[in-house]
Amino acid sequence: MKLKYTLLNAFTKTHFNGAQIAVFNQADNLSVRQMLRLAKELNLTETVFISRSEHMACDAKLQIFSPQGVRDFAGHAVVAACYVMADMGLVQGSNARIELNGQQLDVIHSLKNQKVQINIPVSEKYDEYVPSGQELAQIIGLDKSELGYQNYKPMIAGCPQPCLMIPVKNNKILRSAQFYENKWQLSFVASLADHVLLFTGDHPFESINFSARLMGKDIAVNDDPPIGAVAPAFGLYLSYGINDYHRSCLIQRGNEESRISIMEINIDKNASEVVSLQLGGHAVKMAEGYFDIPDE
Repeated sequence: MKLKYTLLNAFTKTHFNGAQIAVFNQADNLSVRQMLRLAKELNLTETVFISRSEHMACDAKLQIFSPQGVRDFAGHAVVAACYVMADMGLVQGSNARIELNGQQLDVIHSLKNQKVQINIPVSEKYDEYVPSGQELAQIIGLDKSELGYQNYKPMIAGCPQPCLMIPVKNNKILRSAQFYENKWQLSFVASLADHVLLFTGDHPFESINFSARLMGKDIAVNDDPPIGAVAPAFGLYLSYGINDYHRSCLIQRGNEESRISIMEINIDKNASEVVSLQLGGHAVKMAEGYFDIPDE
């Protein structure tokens, strides 16, 4: 069986930046075992497989795999896949609906602008009960005095997977932090959140609201992985406790020494209710290729 795939950079307008994502646009005849083997062979953060959906309202079904297995949601992977759907003519017009893990997501795409916006189903989770500043500082290898930015406080937010949000003073501190798994496992917060997202608004990047970095026990110490999976939760965190909140902000992952990703979060609240949560970003097509795999 000959299978075509497209390699893209997601959450960027420029080549050789963003998250590297592979997309197979004809995956109807692939088994889960074959998808996992292809994801392992490519060894990228995520590989996406597009197939027909059984739901009449959906234009396609997406399945996302990392080399370790199935992923629930990854914003960068969805952006890349929807860009391919538009580029290959799999959807008509600028609106599409996709199926992902049993959920239906509405997407707005602009092939001309190379941009995709995802309407995220709102599933709010909040927990203000977090460890002390001293304990948090030990988990991420910082001094307690280096935590905090403006009025933002450490807190758990989820949409739906819970993530521990920790503000830090500036981008230099954010880059110097190191995750200590032994400290994490000894803390009660390890049972409440899956990852840690460090962020700050004090950074040298133009037109960017926040710089952010993801950490966790399954992330290498010096790694700077994509943050698209936790970006919706970060959007909810920003709006927590604020009525009639309307904001669009840009979040950057990485710096000049690594791959830079930039994503847009839009949050709208009517009184205390979140009525709209969007995650958006650009994609750049890098390459196309083929796999020859044996039939099962």
